[in-house]
This record gives sequence, C-alpha cells and structure tokens, in this order.
Amino acid sequence: MVDLTIPRNEKAPHVLHPPANDRQVGHEVPSPLAPLARRPVLAVAGTVVVVLLLVSDRFGFFSDELYFIAAGKRPAWGYVDQPPLVPLLAQGIEYLTNGSLVALRLLPALAAGGGVVVSALAARELGGRRTAQVLAAVVYAVTPATLMTGHVLATGGLDINLAACTAWLLIRWIRLRDDRVFLAIALVTAVELQVKFVSASFWVVFVLCALVFGPRGIVRRPKFWIGAGIVAAAAVPGLVWQAQHGWPQVDMTKVIAKEVEDAGAGGFGFIAAVLSICGIAGSIFLVHGMVKLIGRSARRDYRVLGWSVLGIALTYALTDGRAYYLAGYLVIPLAAAAVDFAGKTSRRPWKWIAVPVSLLSLALVPVMLPMYPDSALKRMPDGLSKDMVGWPEMADTVAGIYSSLPGSTRENTAVVTDGYQQASALDRYGPARHLPPAYSGHRGYWYFGRPADSVTSVIYVGADKPYLDGFFESVRRVGTVDNHLHVPNLNRGQAIWLCRGPRHPWPQLWPRFYHLTAVTLRGEDVPAK
Repeated sequence: MVDLTIPRNEKAPHVLHPPANDRQVGHEVPSPLAPLARRPVLAVAGTVVVVLLLVSDRFGFFSDELYFIAAGKRPAWGYVDQPPLVPLLAQGIEYLTNGSLVALRLLPALAAGGGVVVSALAARELGGRRTAQVLAAVVYAVTPATLMTGHVLATGGLDINLAACTAWLLIRWIRLRDDRVFLAIALVTAVELQVKFVSASFWVVFVLCALVFGPRGIVRRPKFWIGAGIVAAAAVPGLVWQAQHGWPQVDMTKVIAKEVEDAGAGGFGFIAAVLSICGIAGSIFLVHGMVKLIGRSARRDYRVLGWSVLGIALTYALTDGRAYYLAGYLVIPLAAAAVDFAGKTSRRPWKWIAVPVSLLSLALVPVMLPMYPDSALKRMPDGLSKDMVGWPEMADTVAGIYSSLPGSTRENTAVVTDGYQQASALDRYGPARHLPPAYSGHRGYWYFGRPADSVTSVIYVGADKPYLDGFFESVRRVGTVDNHLHVPNLNRGQAIWLCRGPRHPWPQLWPRFYHLTAVTLRGEDVPAK
C-alpha cells in the first residue's frame, strides 16, 4: 500500500519518485504497480450498469433527452447550448432502435460503469493495492453524480466520465513521465469538447498550477503541444459555428450563472452543491483526499493535482458554474483518499466509521434512482424523474385543441411553445397525433425554423397573456397542461393559448420570440377563462 505522504526519515517502498528536473527522465525506473483488482472492480462497475438499466424505462423521456433527439434531426457543428455529439448520438440511437428508452440510456449507463473502472485505475496509479482500488470504485459508484447522470442521456453523464478518464491519464503521466500519454489525453479531451466546451477550463488551470508548483517542464514537451494542437483542431468546427451565430454559448454561460445564483449554488453555495453531488461517502473522501494532496505532507509530484482541482473548483464557484462540471475531476481526491484509507483498514476506528457510512450511502441509492412506486414520485426529491412525467399527456391536450378547430383554421395554425422542452416533446409525440410541426423561440430551438408566412393562428404552450398580446391581436386561454400523477414539474400548470392575428409578418415577428432564459412558468398563475 502506498502512502501519499512523505515519510520523515525514509522513502516509502514501491513509490515512484519522478526526478525534480524533467531532463533527468529515463534515469529512474517507475516502481511496478499492484495488479488491477479486475473481478471486484468489474463487479462493482457491472452492478452500476445493471441497476441503471433496470430503472431505465421508468416514467418516460427526460426533457433534455427529447431535446437532444430533436436537435439531432437538425445536425449542425454546434448549437446554442452545447456541442454536437450528444444530439447526434441521441438521434442515431432513436433511429436505430425505433425509440427504445432502454437503448437510449444504455450509453450513459455504460459511461457510468466506465467511470467506476477509471476510479479504480486512478487509485492504482497512486499506488493503491486491491483494497484501495475496490474502495475507490465503490465510492465513485454510489455518488449521486455518477448514478443520476448515468440514468439519462445528457451531456453530464458523458462529460464527467470522460473528465475522469483524462484525470486518470494525467496521474499516469505524472508517475511515468511518458509523453505518449499526452496524445491519449488529447484524444479523450477532443471527444469531451464535442460534449461540453467547459472541459477546456480544467487544462488552463492545470497548466497554470504546473507552472507554479511543477512540473514546469511540461510546457517544453513537444508531445504536450501536439496534443494541444489535436484538441484545438477538434474545437475549430464548433467555434466557427459559434462565431457565425454571434457566440450564443457566451450568452448561455450568463444565463446558467443566473440560474445557479438564483438556486443559491454559486459562491459559497458551490461548496454545498459539490458535497451534494458527492453524497455522504464521496464528501468524506473528497475532503480527506484534498488534504492528502495539498497538505504539508503531500508529495511534491502529486500536489499539482490537488491544486488543480481546487483551482477549477474556485473558478466555477466564482463564475457561478454548475457543480457537476467539477464531478469528473473529483476522481483524483477520491482515489487519493481511497489509497490512504486502505492503509488504515487494520485500525479498528476506521472500520467503525467505514461500515455505517457505506450502509448509509447504499441506503440512499433508492432515493437517487426511481426504485419506488409511481404514486410516490410526487413526494420524492427526485427532480430528474419528475421531469420525465406528462409529455404524452401534454401532446394529447394540444392535439385535442388542434382537432377542435375548424378545418379552414387548422390549415393555417401552427404550434409554438415557450420552452424547448415542450417543443421537443411535441416533435416526438405530435406526428402520431396528427399535429403540425412545433416551434419554439427558446434557446437552440429558435434556430430550427419558424412558422410559415401563411400562419394566422397559433396554439401557444406556456407564457402569459400580457406577453403574447405583444405578438397577436387576439389571445384566449383554451387549456392547461397536467399529468396523470399530478406531479409538480415544469410542464404541469402550463397555460395553452389560442392566438390569432400576428401583429407583424413572421419574418419580422420571429426574432422577437428568441429567448435564452427559462420562462416556461409564466402562465402558471394565469386563471383560465
């Protein structure tokens, strides 16, 4: 077992001591690693995948899953709110499997299982033997970030596990100083940039920390810059799309920052948000691991990792980023803590702490995932599952209103929604109900097209009458959205309006519908007429 601290009078056995001067690389041979605990680690990863797949068909599509499927039908090098990879994957899976929800969620489940394996590999690179590797795998497996993002196909599930992979490879480079690892890191990061642009921020922080704490020679490595070139080349198409469309991603960061601030998860609240995505065991390991990495006794070679994690956490806290942006890189302190805790398992106090913490973490899994009856959803704190309910019912309500219109009116009627979520749901469920294409001015959906010039009536989902009066001469409420479980979510209570007489031609009117903020609840308190 390897201790990450520096012994006072002797070198710890089996620990790599990379030379302080990078030019001496090759004069010292890395100590061999312990064998990978394949069976128990794969058992933990396999359990995560199986559990996620067992609950994958509960309730229905998550709102962002519907959006990614809709966006994938309009392939582009970029979108307002994310790069192109997840929409393309979502639409491809939807097409190949004829809309199977289980198939759609297989990929994030496998990504979560892969992240579990990577956490064990990270502990192994830090010198962890069998116990440390299994401990790191189990803690990563039961964190809310792993389970909740592994439950749906969204950017988070792929992003955090790709980030965990790059973190493991970075630890490996520090141990070996083999510059070929930079090329592997570059390939993973290039893929990650097609999921989220925010992933680039970690590497900026890491290079700055390396210049301060070492290894400073990293900037003199040719393969480091070759890897940077690969990443930059992969980012070019997305950046060109953003430039051509006025950099909407920059505006989105401001909107997200406002949402985080309103939720109390920015600034000092970021700490609580990070601990919440780590869970009980993960929070303990996170704090302990950070102490081991940046404390006075921390080894110089790995201290840069601790400061990089702390630096990117401060960056997200100060800029009001979402807590899960950090999740993948937390594999570094989690692995460091697992290595240290595994060396203390022979001490009775640690056993008394480990057992109740592990049991409590496992007990919370049924709360994080939909392992409860449908009737209990309304009472559960599972916001993810709550936003999976009611999409077909909304389509039924809109279809009923549309079919009640006279035939001559229906020919010139379009469906518009205030939120991209409702438009995405109607895009999927509308054709079977003989609804016309749905449009929305919300975020990326605005770019997918506008109503035809001949449209004189609109069935509008969401918003309120004062807002819609600015666009139409006549606005009348004709329905309200609900769901069969009466679960409070972004859909329930939405007003449905019949709007007639556009005040301007659609080419002039449509730009005014564009909005980035989440305003889908504006019609909630408007009384029906």
